[in-house]
Amino acid sequence: MSGKSVLSGLGWAASTVTIILGALLVLSPSSVFQLHIVGNSILKSGSTLALPWSWLGALSTIPLFWLLLLGWVLGLFVAIGAFSRKHTQRRAETKLNRDHHRTWKSPKVHKSHARALTALLAVSMIVLAVSGMTIFLVPPTTSSPGQGHGPGGQGNGGTGGTSGGQPGTTSNNLASLSNSLSQVDSISDSKGLGYSGQRKMIVDSTGNIYVAYRKAPPGFSQEEIYVAVSKDNGKTWTNLGGGPVAIVNAPPVASGTTQGGGTGTDQRVPSIAIDSKNQIHVVWYGRDQVYTGANERQIKYARWNGAAWSPWINISPVTGYSSSTYWQEHPIIVVGKNDVLQVLWEGADSGSAGVQQIKHSMSSNVGSSWTNWENIFPLESSGQSRPDAVVDQNGNLYASWYGGVSAQIGTRIKYARWNVGSSTWSPVQIVAGIEGFNQKHVSLAIDKSNTLRLVWDGSDNTNSNSLVKYSSLNLNLSTPSWSAWTNVNIGTRLNQSDPMLSIGPAGIVLIAWQEWTGSDSLTATNVSLYIMINGVAQSKTQLGNSFSTNNKWPVMPEDSSGGIVRIGWLSGQGAPYTICYGQASLTIS
Repeated sequence: MSGKSVLSGLGWAASTVTIILGALLVLSPSSVFQLHIVGNSILKSGSTLALPWSWLGALSTIPLFWLLLLGWVLGLFVAIGAFSRKHTQRRAETKLNRDHHRTWKSPKVHKSHARALTALLAVSMIVLAVSGMTIFLVPPTTSSPGQGHGPGGQGNGGTGGTSGGQPGTTSNNLASLSNSLSQVDSISDSKGLGYSGQRKMIVDSTGNIYVAYRKAPPGFSQEEIYVAVSKDNGKTWTNLGGGPVAIVNAPPVASGTTQGGGTGTDQRVPSIAIDSKNQIHVVWYGRDQVYTGANERQIKYARWNGAAWSPWINISPVTGYSSSTYWQEHPIIVVGKNDVLQVLWEGADSGSAGVQQIKHSMSSNVGSSWTNWENIFPLESSGQSRPDAVVDQNGNLYASWYGGVSAQIGTRIKYARWNVGSSTWSPVQIVAGIEGFNQKHVSLAIDKSNTLRLVWDGSDNTNSNSLVKYSSLNLNLSTPSWSAWTNVNIGTRLNQSDPMLSIGPAGIVLIAWQEWTGSDSLTATNVSLYIMINGVAQSKTQLGNSFSTNNKWPVMPEDSSGGIVRIGWLSGQGAPYTICYGQASLTIS
């Protein structure tokens, strides 16, 4: 074959490959690549739009995109030129066959140097196009078989299984969380950001970050609920609405009355969620001017509509227990399909003999009215505590919590499902078969593969210290069952507690927790915070301690799939305490 033919063939092949790449990128970009994490909120928003070509608007903000587009367009013209040459040459040859008696030779359509230049141009364009893609695009990751994207190994108190669903290579950018942090607010309450199980951090569709907590407003002694917002990736923070969510101004308890925790005037333990219209929904618990009993705390709610907070309301008051040392507390709010609001909490009632039960109420009109509360399962003789919840794309609600089991020692991790079609709860399941030990403090998330991820803390037969544990439930299976639990990290003999998880890019599971010595994390003054990619021990990173060496209550949004890991925590040996924030980009290849 002549050198001219080789160059011509090379030009034709290069053009064809370029055209195919370009067509795939427009028609089905997800089949060719995943968007690389560049920390650009415009890119993130564009990549999540429904139309298959909507990513063009976002990528056009990146200069290298135009290089890719140029390569594709020029490759298309080269292909047209090559086709035209071949077609012209075939017609000339056909004519020669018909007019064989003619002795003159067909004139060359193009000179050889032009043909060579065309081929070199096509090769250059495809190299530029591919180079442009690889700088800001990465190939899709794959996961090995297992429980959804969860761990493939089956641990039962040892080091835990290997993480069968983790991506091949992860850039450990978590390390930057050791020294990169900002101050959200300063508060006087050592539990003002507690507890971790109830979601206290969310991110809206434009990248604004929100954190919910409690503190005393200026001029007040009691604590109210606040939501801080950052519109510059956590660099600076302000109070959403310019002050607290509400001033409930609960009256003090009567002198000499036993108060089961707090002062009786405080509003406590908020949880926060966001709907499809970027409206912020907050729930918390506390006494008020109507429910004035010593422990008569109700679940309260308010909504940010983009301009102001709605007046707070008690969503579904529970009566008949005001003389008990138990109250309604620790709510969690989630937003489901069609912006239906779901709230779960723990509380006693007139029929529960002072024993905490898991309760549920919902609203289908953005919080204007709420259904009457229900206990999600028949009366338990042992207390049930601190639920967490998530919803799937169909609106089904999944809840997990910890509580006692009749005739057994210790508390167990429990799970139930609310069916959106029948509006009924499934029978309660025990997640982990760990008997005789206290299992507590759940954190629940659901990933895009429809797999539930669950963490909690507790000791076990092998480890007397409390360790963070993990299990998953693949909801795609015909008969889902929880995977065997594993200890997330046993590299320390310290106690671990109050874990929080978030779903990162490519379905990786991010887990944060606190480690401490002593008998109680609430009173410990040497608490350290860590974050780790589940199954990747070398990714374990201690959070920044530039404000204090005593750090507690990690909080994260449920969804970190955009590649930005966001986390908040409380730092300080004593009042005032600092609410800290850090973020890092996490890249998968």
